[in-house]
Amino acid sequence: MTPTVHDVRFEKPEGFDFAPVQFCGLEIAAGEGSIEYPMSLACSPTKPYLEFGARVSTSPWKAAFAALRPGDVAEVDGAYGHFLLHEDAPAVLVAGGIGITPLKGMAEYAADRELPIDVRLVYSNRTEDEIAYRAELDALLRQNPRFGLVHTLTRAPQDSAWAGRRGRIDGSLLAEASRGLESPFYYVCGTPAMVQETHRSLLASGVPPERVNYEMFRGYARGGLA
Repeated sequence: MTPTVHDVRFEKPEGFDFAPVQFCGLEIAAGEGSIEYPMSLACSPTKPYLEFGARVSTSPWKAAFAALRPGDVAEVDGAYGHFLLHEDAPAVLVAGGIGITPLKGMAEYAADRELPIDVRLVYSNRTEDEIAYRAELDALLRQNPRFGLVHTLTRAPQDSAWAGRRGRIDGSLLAEASRGLESPFYYVCGTPAMVQETHRSLLASGVPPERVNYEMFRGYARGGLA
């Protein structure tokens, strides 16, 4: 999907269901054995497949994930988790890098179910070529008139053709994303550092803590939520 992000779709087993959007244990063959890794689903339960996206690396599991080909088999354990979309309240989705995966699924669910809520996504990446699921997000803009999207890049070269926002997600961008929404829920997903910074910014702006939901991808950076 990008120079560092790989995406895989599996057949959806009969009777398998999940809430928007949970995670699974994904076990695949890696070397001489099998390894299970927790992975957020990257699609809505309305889709006829199970989708997962990962930032590739040299770890045995990530290398095996990137090497999957049609016909390969995986074991899917779950689904688990409480990082779920509230279907009756406006949503502000805040994603950093590969943290887009469950939030993409939430946005798809809202569009496919034609939920009567506004959904706004703020998506941060380092450079333009690292924007994962860009075509899918653009399609959601066309499908759902209540979906809004703002990209921001943190390391785009100053001489690049990028005409969009630059810089990290901050309080002013979050305030702009939530403007006009009545008591929205916030859904934040990314590295621990990104989630922690966003969480603090939202609370400092007066957002009640019970309206901030978050999921941290601890495999990409150290840190915790304090």
